[in-house]
Amino acid sequence: MNAVQRFIRSRVLLLTASILIVAMCLSVLVQGQSQAALSRTVDQNSRGLYDVLVQAKAKDNGGLMQPDIATGQGGISFEQLDSIRKLSGTSVAAPISLVSRVTQNLESPRLDATDYLGFNAGLAGTSGDPTATDPSKWPAAESVLSDTPKKYRLTASAVSSDGHSDQTLFKTTAEGSLGKAKLVEEQVEGGKNVRIQGPAGETGIKFPTPAGGSEHNLFNLSVSLPMAPQVTESVVAVDPVSERALLGTAGDFLSPLEKAPPADARNAGAIGRHFESLFTNGISMDELKEGPDFLGVKLKYWAPLMTQYQQAKRDGQLTDDSQAIPLIVRSGTALDLKYSVKIEEIDDSGNVTKDVGTVTRSLDKDYLPFVSKSPFALAWPGSKDLSQLMGDTGSFSQGLYNPATWTTNFAAAPTYKDGETAANGAVDKSATPGDWVTVNRLPDKAANGEAVDQTQREPVDERSYRQNLETGKKLATPLAMVYGTFDAANVKEAAGDVNRLPLGGYDPAPFTLTKDASGKDANTELKPSLSATGLVSQSAGAITDYYGLAAARGYDANANVIDAVRVRAKVPGSWKQAQPEVEKLANEIRDMGLQATVVAGSAREDASIAVPGYSKDDAGKESPLGTVQQSWVRQDAADAVSGSLTATNLTLLFLTLCGAALLTGASTVSYIRKRRSEAGTLRAMGWTQRKIRSWVLAEFGVGAALLAVVGIVLSLISWSTATAVVSASVLVLYAGAAFVAAQQLRHRDVVDQEPQHDERLIAVDSPLTFANRQLSTNKFNTISLAVAVGVFAAAVGGLVALLIDIPRAAGASALSGLAAASIALPSIILGVSGVAVGLLLTMVTGRFELQAKRQYLGTLRAMGWNPDMLGQVRFFENAMVGTVALPLGVVGALGIGLLLAPYAALWAAIAGLVAVLCWIPIATKVVQ
Repeated sequence: MNAVQRFIRSRVLLLTASILIVAMCLSVLVQGQSQAALSRTVDQNSRGLYDVLVQAKAKDNGGLMQPDIATGQGGISFEQLDSIRKLSGTSVAAPISLVSRVTQNLESPRLDATDYLGFNAGLAGTSGDPTATDPSKWPAAESVLSDTPKKYRLTASAVSSDGHSDQTLFKTTAEGSLGKAKLVEEQVEGGKNVRIQGPAGETGIKFPTPAGGSEHNLFNLSVSLPMAPQVTESVVAVDPVSERALLGTAGDFLSPLEKAPPADARNAGAIGRHFESLFTNGISMDELKEGPDFLGVKLKYWAPLMTQYQQAKRDGQLTDDSQAIPLIVRSGTALDLKYSVKIEEIDDSGNVTKDVGTVTRSLDKDYLPFVSKSPFALAWPGSKDLSQLMGDTGSFSQGLYNPATWTTNFAAAPTYKDGETAANGAVDKSATPGDWVTVNRLPDKAANGEAVDQTQREPVDERSYRQNLETGKKLATPLAMVYGTFDAANVKEAAGDVNRLPLGGYDPAPFTLTKDASGKDANTELKPSLSATGLVSQSAGAITDYYGLAAARGYDANANVIDAVRVRAKVPGSWKQAQPEVEKLANEIRDMGLQATVVAGSAREDASIAVPGYSKDDAGKESPLGTVQQSWVRQDAADAVSGSLTATNLTLLFLTLCGAALLTGASTVSYIRKRRSEAGTLRAMGWTQRKIRSWVLAEFGVGAALLAVVGIVLSLISWSTATAVVSASVLVLYAGAAFVAAQQLRHRDVVDQEPQHDERLIAVDSPLTFANRQLSTNKFNTISLAVAVGVFAAAVGGLVALLIDIPRAAGASALSGLAAASIALPSIILGVSGVAVGLLLTMVTGRFELQAKRQYLGTLRAMGWNPDMLGQVRFFENAMVGTVALPLGVVGALGIGLLLAPYAALWAAIAGLVAVLCWIPIATKVVQ
């Protein structure tokens, strides 16, 4: 027979080679799918809204970029911006800058109790609003107050929260009597007059100045409450045209800003007089509701502009240099500020006779910076809003009376220091504390000039983590013009998730407290501070253009005020396809003397930040907040993730196939000893030892040729160098095993006699001693099987270590988690298939002596051994083999783990131990 026929006749050689070939095909297929999934995931999530971030200077954070790119420090000129836009590789160049902080006083909160007097033509019939309810359909009078005045105690309080702890800003009490009002008709010169009058004996309720008192109107009794704390917002500047190009349709909210007047047409006095003239000359009801047209923009929020202009003019705040600043304001707020009023009915002695209830209101999604007049309008329990009977009066609301205060103090972005680096590459940070900022102050005087008692509330110190910004020389009080609103959540969604890059200011990254000051675990999202100078910030309260920045900062000429320019390259495709052109564009920008950071291929990554000096007690002792987590940007995340997980993929493939090849070799070496009788016959026929080895090696050559063909085909299909290398390694291991096996073909004469008095013989008195004797008699096969089991356990340990180490190897970025998840299932399948192939090959090795084992088990059965004792013989044989294999398996798994995945080496050793323990009962079932 030729070598091919002998190879086919040798079932073991055919079986082991077939198992190895099937394992190669399946493993390469699974690894190819895993690599494709990895590449697809990385490509789809590695290119954000822009490719290059340009700054004048930036701290090297070791590849981890903080999200605060609108720092307020400037450094880039408009000439440099124009040069960037003229580069052939630039598609979009969108500048952004931090303008300042803006502090505004919310108008006095009030408590409204329904005290509706019914329709009266003298009071309601002159509104002229066509949307008003027909007089015949007005409901009957109703009130939550009694006809006879009752005495009440009102306790007003405000509480702010940073998400970790609450702070009561004030708690003020006022008492007085309140009752149901009535209409009084009086005869006056020229006719009759109708007025609203409180019941006899009503004293009203008056909180300390600057709060007003209580008064009745057609629908409610309104009690003026203590002033709410000041609220501070930040403002950023963009070029609306390029910003819309950067955001796409998500930036349509900026379209009104594109129609803002040029710099020389923004004089605050001129614009204020223009709106006054509209009302002097007459304006239609529809224009009032939609907003008067101003250079093609319907100014829906014209009322705050009018009232603040008039108030600023009366106070002498406006000068000839004052400019109007067009703003797109944020809808809602993340500031956690609650205002509550507890209402109690009391007797003349001050004892509580009835708890009427507590009403609370928070700044929420309805709050608009620079616009909202009464965000703390609270309703008495049981009250209802009947003011809509008069029609749609919303457009006539006067809005905020007092202009906001603009300041550049404590407005810059926070700074951080680097700390330790974690195993997955994450870098710990430490925030740099600044000065203390005092909030919760009352004004020195009320609106009527009356002095304010400052002992009503205690000012609160908040830690600032920010520095002051530079300003120009011509500072003048600006006038806010609200052009529209934007939703910060929509902007955040447009920026993406895994590949989200910081836009600057109006899409801030939230902070989550992960460990408190005592080191205990926490999971609390932190809230911004009242002063907006703390570490946590919310989306900018408003967005303006660069003329607005010049007006707010007092610049009268072009200055280097651009903080950052977000540049999108004019090249399509994935991050990898665009990388050469993006690098070329970045280098051209660097030649201008600017810092250009390539962010294509970046991903967000959580940074752990220690926050010292967060609060202080009455004695002035400072205390830290703990450790917070914020989403930063990991540069070159795509390259790192792709490289590390590709290496893990290939190592899994190599370990699976080379482990299978080693087990194949062990099986082959053990099997070939069974063919010594053939070698003896050939030797007796005159064959030389060398010819006999060549004769056997020819059979192995057939298997090696099959492996080579399969390896070549797989390499061509996958077109992967790694597949070719792994296939070559498998072939080398198989050939090496064949050579070692051929060396075992040395015929030895078997002497058919039994020593009669050899002390080395083991007495057989139990299944354990019989199993021990059998293994000692067949040492070579025992050692071969033990080595095979040890190699199997070591391979299992290595595979498990690699699988466990995938999240760490991937890194700490969001892309890492997504990419690791994409290869998790293929990697598990690859690992499980490797374990299954290894287990199968050890079973094949264990079956070489199967016929002999069945013969002696039959003999034992004939001697009267019962099935339980025979089962024990099988178990003890495998247990002893496992005992020999255990050190090799555990130490081998530990070594492979330390080599390939040090952080999971202990798990590798445990997996090796479990693999041996699991092999013992499985192998026991093979021989029945």
